[in-house]
Amino acid sequence: MPTNLLYIGSAVFLFIAVAMAVEALWQWWFSTQSKAARRFSRRIAALSDAHEDGGRRLSLLKQRRLADSEAGENLLRKLSVAQPLDIHLQQAGSQWNVGRLLTFMGFGALAGLLLGLLLMPGWLAAMAFAIAGGCAPLLQVSRQRARRLHQLQLQLPEAADLIARSLRAGHALPSTLQMVADEMPEPICSEFRVVSDEINYGLGLQPAMQRMAERVPLDDLRFLVIAVLIQRETGGNLAELMQNMAHLIRDRLKLFGQIRAMSAEGRLSGLILFLLPFVMALLISMANPDYMNKLFDDPIGPVLLGVAAIQMLLGGLWMRKIVNLRV
Repeated sequence: MPTNLLYIGSAVFLFIAVAMAVEALWQWWFSTQSKAARRFSRRIAALSDAHEDGGRRLSLLKQRRLADSEAGENLLRKLSVAQPLDIHLQQAGSQWNVGRLLTFMGFGALAGLLLGLLLMPGWLAAMAFAIAGGCAPLLQVSRQRARRLHQLQLQLPEAADLIARSLRAGHALPSTLQMVADEMPEPICSEFRVVSDEINYGLGLQPAMQRMAERVPLDDLRFLVIAVLIQRETGGNLAELMQNMAHLIRDRLKLFGQIRAMSAEGRLSGLILFLLPFVMALLISMANPDYMNKLFDDPIGPVLLGVAAIQMLLGGLWMRKIVNLRV
């Protein structure tokens, strides 16, 4: 019997020793060799190098990549147009980066150039097709951006109501923002999730809210952010303020919808008048190419086309200005 107890005890102690050794080995590997540990070491090394190079300040916030390759990333960082395009892509909620957008624009321009040379002889028409093909990806991103901003504006009153109810229930403002990120649908939940994460990482409420107002160029959201920040400085009933903001935003959306309904006929007429010359020129070129070639062959033809294009552009901008009413 004592021999059996000694054998069992030795086995138990051996098992505990092996388990502790495995745990110690795992802790050593996780703290020194894992992906998170290597990333932390690189960050510390970068901070140390920056301090030795003169104290260059580094941001701990995650930066978006502008291209898939390092060479493209370094090149786009030097271009001033890359940052506005990246902001445009963020506001559209697109998974593309600036490098992919420029690549698609280049392929679109090349395809438009080849299509123009096939359909309409002459470099002027081919260049017009190339410009249209190159601008197509950018127009698609702009359309996604407009659709996403419209969805954000429609969801903003519900978010303000949720903030008001959560504050009345006794929750703090940071936890209320996290609740909006968890409960609300896309795309507004993504924006509030970014705000909540930045607050948890130590950025602070005011900078996080200001960054959201910069990411989302909506007047209603900016009013909401300003109201929250002023309330944090001066005090007051933030729940009641959020409820009033929700009521005000709903009234503005209702008025905006009525204006768009009344101006729908004018907007459709403007679109038809703007596209009609281009559609007719394309149909005539396909039906009778010789008829349109006289316009391109004559020396005064390209000049007339340029003047007509400028007039059409000014007319389109003027019609858009007339029907685009601000509420």
